[in-house]
Formats: sequence, structure tokens, C-alpha cells
Amino acid sequence: MTQFYFKKGEKVVSNLFQQELPDYVEQFLYSLEAKGRQPSTIKRYRYDLADFLQWMRITKKERSFKCFQSLTDEEVAQYFHVLTIDRQYSYRTLKRVLTVLNQLYLYYRQLGKLRYNPLSSLSVDVEKFGPLKEEDFISEKEQARLLFILSSAEGLTEHQLKARHFLVDRNICIVLFFLHYGLTLKELVTIKMKDIHFERNEIEISSISSVSRIIKLTEEDKKQAYKYYQTIPKAVRPRYHSHDPFFVAFDFQRNTFRYNYEVEQPKALTEIAIQKMIREEVSRAGLRKGISAQHMRRTAVLNELLSGQSQEHIQEKFGFKTPLSLKRYAEFAAEIKEAAKQ
Repeated sequence: MTQFYFKKGEKVVSNLFQQELPDYVEQFLYSLEAKGRQPSTIKRYRYDLADFLQWMRITKKERSFKCFQSLTDEEVAQYFHVLTIDRQYSYRTLKRVLTVLNQLYLYYRQLGKLRYNPLSSLSVDVEKFGPLKEEDFISEKEQARLLFILSSAEGLTEHQLKARHFLVDRNICIVLFFLHYGLTLKELVTIKMKDIHFERNEIEISSISSVSRIIKLTEEDKKQAYKYYQTIPKAVRPRYHSHDPFFVAFDFQRNTFRYNYEVEQPKALTEIAIQKMIREEVSRAGLRKGISAQHMRRTAVLNELLSGQSQEHIQEKFGFKTPLSLKRYAEFAAEIKEAAKQ
């Protein structure tokens, strides 16, 4: 069986353009021609679709419409894994290929011949897959300053100081979870007490936006998390092994943690409240405007790459659904390593 699909070069391009495509693909390309698309555009579509069909032939042993209909999210993600990792495609090329395949799926959905598009879970855009820059991360100096200010009374008003002893450990715990484990905002606010296993130093992360996983806390970070937990008065403290939220909202008027008496459980801290807390602490620390939870997550991912961990390990650790998101981190890490040699 030929393996030219996995290689680069003129032979690949030549072979792909010479391939006879299935009728369902030719029908789609004809519809583009009928709409007045430029010959160069149709040629590009033909190449990208031929490449995708070659992948289908190798991995699925056929490229029929029935096979095309049955492709799953995971299988399509495998194709983009090849484009990203094996071929090292740029995000612009990945976006183009995704657009071409989406158009093919859309065409047959509009004809009523497809019910589901497995590409719907994939996204290739500048924000998620564009080149990373130094300002997209938080430096070690900025991290140290932020962590210092979280435990400091510097710049606080008398009113803010009254509640400070409740918030210091919670806020430090939040920032450490972002910096050390690369949690997203959504993942952090949805942690329940049933997900926390202090005895094993583990937290189960249930995620919709990424992949569910288990993170292993360092002993120091586990102690910080437990220290925060102990600051919550027993009357409103989340219950072990329950669906109570781990991170609890705070009532600044009453200077205590919030409790929802209708459902008889503490009130969960919201994403908006965390974003506000970070903005205020970043400002109080005198750091550049805009540092967010996303900067901390990116830094956690980058640090893992720079420590020599494999991309497969990192994809699993941080819950990336596909290697598309990870590609730009690898490119930026390579730039850092190259600069260090000079």
C-alpha cells in the first residue's frame, strides 16, 4: 500500500491532482463551478479533498460516501493531527483545509444527506491557533509580583482589609491552579467537592470545552487548597463528597461566604467574579493591563514544553481535544530554545 500521503514534495501534489475523485466529491466541485468560483479556487479544493480522501483510503480502507457519512469527531481529529504534527502545517493552511471540508459537509447537509458534521467540534482561528508572542504569557517576575500582592495588604482600603483574611488563601489557590495546572476559568468554577481528593492530592476535572482528566496536586498546592477550605466558616463550608462548589462566592456587605438557602449549599464563585479579582490584583501589583487566567494557562502549557514533556503528554494533561491548539505552543517553545543557543 502506498504511503505517499504522509510525505511532502512534488510527487505528492502530482499524485493528488491525478486522482479520480468519487462522484459525491465531483458533484460538490461542480456545484462550486456553477456558482462561478474561480478555477484556481476549485483546483485548491480538489487538492485538499483528494488529500483527505487519500487519508480515508489509508485509515478506513475506503472513501465511499457511506464511509464519509460515518466519520466521527475523533477520526476527523486524527486527520488534523497528521496535518499539525506530521506535516507541520501553518494555522492558515489548517484553516483553509477546515473550510474546504466544512463546505463539503455543508453541501450534503443542505441536500439532506448528512445529519451531523464531525468538524463542528474543531475550530481553527487566529485567536486559538495564531502565532504566540511573549506578551501572551506571564513572566516569572510578573508571577512572583502577583503572588506577593495576593498575600499583601499593600494598596487596600480599610473596608477591603476587613474581609481580606477570608480571601487571601482562596485567591492564592485560584492563581496557583491557573499557573501550575493550566485550568480554564470554566473548569475552575465547576470543581465540586466530590471532585476533590485531598488524601490522594488529586482533583477530577470535568470539562465540556476540553477533555475531562485528573490533575495531581503538589503537596504544597494541596496544603494551600485545604488551607483555603478551612477558612470557610463551618456553617457555610462545602461538604465533603458532595455537589457543593469548592470555590465559594463572597458577600462583601456581610463579610462572609455566600450560601444559597434555596438549594442548601454554598453559592459558587463565578467566572466574572474571578476575572474581576484578577484584574484588581494585577492593577494593585502594578503589572501590565490585560493579564488574565488565559495568560496563566498558556504559561503552564509552555513550561511543560520547555521542561521536555512530549506533546502527547501535554495534550492529555491540559485537556486539549486536538493537537491543533498545541502546535503554536511548540513553535513558540522552539523559538525560545533557539534564542537560548545564540
